[in-house]
Amino acid sequence: MQVFNAFMKVLRKRIGTAMIWVVIFLIISFTIANNADTGKLKFESTKMDICVFDEDNTEASKALTEFLGKKHNIVTVENDKDHILDALYYGRADYIMTIKEGYEQKLAAGDTEELFTSYHVHDSYEATLAENLTNEYVGTVNAYLIGGEEMSSALTKTEKALSQEVKVTTETFDKGKKSDGPDEKFFYFQYLPYVFISVMIVALCPVLLKLNQKEIKHRTNCSCITARSQSAQIILGSTVFVLAVWLIFMIAGAVMFGGIYTGRMWYAVLNSFIFIVISAGISILISAFSPAENVVNVIANIIGLGMSFLCGVFVEQNLLGDGVLNAARFLPAFWYIKANDMLAGTTGEVFSKSKLFEYMGIEALFAVAIFAAVIIVMKVNHDKAD
Repeated sequence: MQVFNAFMKVLRKRIGTAMIWVVIFLIISFTIANNADTGKLKFESTKMDICVFDEDNTEASKALTEFLGKKHNIVTVENDKDHILDALYYGRADYIMTIKEGYEQKLAAGDTEELFTSYHVHDSYEATLAENLTNEYVGTVNAYLIGGEEMSSALTKTEKALSQEVKVTTETFDKGKKSDGPDEKFFYFQYLPYVFISVMIVALCPVLLKLNQKEIKHRTNCSCITARSQSAQIILGSTVFVLAVWLIFMIAGAVMFGGIYTGRMWYAVLNSFIFIVISAGISILISAFSPAENVVNVIANIIGLGMSFLCGVFVEQNLLGDGVLNAARFLPAFWYIKANDMLAGTTGEVFSKSKLFEYMGIEALFAVAIFAAVIIVMKVNHDKAD
């Protein structure tokens, strides 16, 4: 097992770089999992810091101020232009408004124009949100007044109407079929293609390049170890490394989500195994072309990032253009994401075992094609060497 031992010695020198990818990904995944709700996603309205100067000081203006205080945080700012601008600049207030004198009188007369003045950052989201809220409030009060309500009654009914909360739930597109786990489990598998490709190329590829150097290759050929034994030991070493990386992520995922995988999660596990085999094949194919060791990291970034952006790892496939998706169909990560999206129930595609295995089957064909290319390139290299 001399070649296998040599493989492991070289791998130990590269394992640190690979572990950086592994640790960073796991830290991010654990952080997301710990901050995620295991039930349905929650919706919370945005609360801003608002300052209100009430120059009218009437029942109507006080009711508006009280209403805004229930929706947002009321902050105190000195009524001076310099202090107002400082509060906006340093973020102590998002929106500062003045209820102008005569507000209640104009409102009672049906005049809803120029009731307020405001200070805010130009074209800010906060200003638009605050203005929409005040306009909605004034419009509702005006509607009740037109309907014959007294001012006090109109204010009470407006506050009650606009304080009602709409129940927000988040549903998947899985046609009523219940998913076997929270979406964050499949979110964990979503980004594995990028990590697998990067880890395999930066760790496995340099090891194979080192073992295939002419000096080492010739010295090994002069020994009593046959070529078949050499290849078998290198394959064994590669298999041990690939399985070790894959098991680390699978065990980490099981720990992260509270126990052994169940239901559809096993399909995601199988899907990830197929893809790490593809990633290993890509790494072996790259090493067969004998690139310079100092460009391996560049190759890893180009392939990992390029495939991830094109195939929907970082950006959902339903947000990508038709041209991008048509090109991505010729890449294995596209079919990995198609399968993972179906399992997660995040697309309009109904879960179907036959369709799922079709996607994973296409992935497996990519693996076969990649390893076939490896054999061809190695044979060509061997013939040249002869």
